[in-house]
Amino acid sequence: MTNEERQIQETLRKVAGAVEIPSFQMPCQNNALQVRRRPFYRSKKWTSIGIASAVVLGLLGSMQVSPTFAAYVKSIFAQDGFDEGVQQAARQGFSETSNLSVTDQGITLEVKEIIADSAQVMVALMIKQSDGKQLLPTYPTATNAESDAVELLDAKGAVISEEWGTTFENNAGFIRFLLGKKGQEPLPKTLSIHFDEIGDRKGNWKLQVPITMAKATAATTVLPVNQTQVTKHGLKMTLHQIVNTPTTTRIELETQWTEAAKKQLEQEAKKLTGKTTDPDYAPFLPYQQYMLGYYYEGADGSKGKESRKERTHSIDRYGHFRWIMDDDPLPKGKAKTLVINSFHKAIPYDMSVTFHPDELNKKPVIKQVGEDIFTVKGIKLAKDEFSEKQQMVMEVEVLSKDISDIYLPWWVAQDGQGITYRARRSTQSTGPADQSGRERVTYKFWIVDSKSWKEDEIDKLPEKLTLRLDAVQKKYPLEWRIPVTHP
Repeated sequence: MTNEERQIQETLRKVAGAVEIPSFQMPCQNNALQVRRRPFYRSKKWTSIGIASAVVLGLLGSMQVSPTFAAYVKSIFAQDGFDEGVQQAARQGFSETSNLSVTDQGITLEVKEIIADSAQVMVALMIKQSDGKQLLPTYPTATNAESDAVELLDAKGAVISEEWGTTFENNAGFIRFLLGKKGQEPLPKTLSIHFDEIGDRKGNWKLQVPITMAKATAATTVLPVNQTQVTKHGLKMTLHQIVNTPTTTRIELETQWTEAAKKQLEQEAKKLTGKTTDPDYAPFLPYQQYMLGYYYEGADGSKGKESRKERTHSIDRYGHFRWIMDDDPLPKGKAKTLVINSFHKAIPYDMSVTFHPDELNKKPVIKQVGEDIFTVKGIKLAKDEFSEKQQMVMEVEVLSKDISDIYLPWWVAQDGQGITYRARRSTQSTGPADQSGRERVTYKFWIVDSKSWKEDEIDKLPEKLTLRLDAVQKKYPLEWRIPVTHP
């Protein structure tokens, strides 16, 4: 290994993606996600993409200037930073180089590599000027003002998917499509790209890139399961099948509430009507806002890392969902058991605490609800790096044995003048549990005037502020074991 190659490996190991926790997104919305640099979805896969994007960007940039490195890297997707399943599939030869390109206005858009199976399609791109110089602005975007810029097409040219995430940085980019969200669908045959603006330059960049999946399809196996279980909360879960592709092992699950459960949920919905900073959606929270936790267990009793998964596709507004849960491919021929071990459900909640911000910074305010303890630790004015405006930043510590998540719209703040504020963006960190076994999570979120989507600047802290929490997501134990050995 040369010194250059050793430096490349060291650089790859240090690559990290700064993944911002996104604001709440209403279920049932199927809006296309077009991500520039950040944020990425907070699921395991999209978090990995945040890291993987950085890897791709660095790799493509290096390949442009280093013939030695170009020869060394056989596949972009085989590098550290991607999900292990993607790396494994790339090492086994399931990715394809493309090198199809189009040039306009002195800018070339080139598709470098594609890896595709029935679960996902990932594409590595490069943008460069004809003179080899870097584009301006430094972080270009690529868009199409009148139509979807990137689409997957079937053999008849019909659009299969237009939901995609991408990032461009240092003249390189990465795109990912998740397939099968709505059930059985034809496999994609073509990747259609049509940008009319790259960075600050208008033009016409159009490519039709063939996608071949014969090898990946031949290596895909399906394990029918067709088992059903009903939780004590009245959630009916049906596990249809396990699909093993070169890049992933996919659980295909369907969930819906029993009629008896819906009567209880109707009462919870009434309690949430008009609450939260998203009152139009609040009555649907008890039906829609839930997730499952699961892990894989080996024949020797060893337990893999627990994952939490939200629904993938809404069949109706009342909690009838289709799920696809993707993980690294299971090893062939080794006995495994899928264990769905936790159920996380949003419920109405009643926490309200009033304080004077100028006094709060001297002495935190504590509020207890049942066994849950909330500590409002601080509030200050700070310049938001994204809006470049001065806003309020609040820090709240939560101690609880069973609260597993709190989404941004569930926090509501109101000052003494009746102005309501919404939590716009947050980070959270964990700390040691207390002596009673309550887990410790600290939420830090930006607060803006809920009536001003322009996020007007806040000149001073209110004299008095009331913080309210209208809903929380609580964790309940579950035990459903299904053998899922990969043949």
